[in-house]
Amino acid sequence: MMNLRSENDIIKNWTITENNLPFVSIVCHTFNQEKFIEQAIISFLNQKTTFSFEVIIHDDASTDQTVSIIKSYQQKYPSIIKLILQDENKYSKRISIWTNFTFPACKGKYIALCEGDDYWTDVEKLQKQVDFLESNQKYVICWTDYLNFNGSTFQKNEFGFNEDVVTIDFNTIFNPYCTYSLTTVFLKSALDLPLLSSLKRMKDNSLYCLLLKEGLGAFLNYKTAVYRIHEGGVYSLKSLYFQRYSSYLNLKEIYDVLPESHTKNIEKTLQTLLRNAAFEALKIKYTSNEATEEQEGLLTSYFPKATFSVKLKYYKRILQYRFLKKK
Repeated sequence: MMNLRSENDIIKNWTITENNLPFVSIVCHTFNQEKFIEQAIISFLNQKTTFSFEVIIHDDASTDQTVSIIKSYQQKYPSIIKLILQDENKYSKRISIWTNFTFPACKGKYIALCEGDDYWTDVEKLQKQVDFLESNQKYVICWTDYLNFNGSTFQKNEFGFNEDVVTIDFNTIFNPYCTYSLTTVFLKSALDLPLLSSLKRMKDNSLYCLLLKEGLGAFLNYKTAVYRIHEGGVYSLKSLYFQRYSSYLNLKEIYDVLPESHTKNIEKTLQTLLRNAAFEALKIKYTSNEATEEQEGLLTSYFPKATFSVKLKYYKRILQYRFLKKK
């Protein structure tokens, strides 16, 4: 684990800006992350900036020592760390943490995101990203590269970008998928919070697309963080079917409410997500015999209307699964 810099350096670095408000609000959500949350908090406090920032940590009724760890740092840095505690888990009740709790609490001009099981590795991460957005005001959101950590090894991403700055809009977003929340920094005033709150299938892609309605996004081609893949991860270890179908439904909702998203790129992404979800449902049905009603419905609605090549692949897969069952 990285070391926390001295208390004097942290306090000296934290200066009040205009109107006595922090310039950046770091939003961190936690739930039963006692193994990881300290490293996340240290990576926030270690940020070297010319502006002040606050750290808003929302704990969703953890049952382990997560809250105790957060409180130990909050007591030491009460002017920086703000804690929102829940008595009952909101995520399980499909209550949005962003729109109901953390975003309304943010006082900064910019909002940075990082979940409690991820962490930052570049002490100048915030400074670099905020400097970019301040100097390039047609951009309202930016991300960076990061490493993936599975508990034993670190792996690089293969996004294939050669440029230092890659512009992201509705013509390019999700191809490749490089917009992970742990590196996100965005302009708070560009966010339509009521519209975000109205979305029933809201997730991070919803946030990104609503922001792109107001300006451009940028992928800054350097590494600043670590994305942790582990058994307690909310999304990373979900089934491929869940990931693809939930992403399809989420993006379809965005497509329905944002005319700006009606691009060939978004339409192609929707088609790809739906096709991949349908084939995952097919695999589940013929390998486990445990297809849900939702999965059966997807199979019934998708494949009869599919192209000839997709139907051909569909029948080949069925024969393949039946052959494997006989072996």
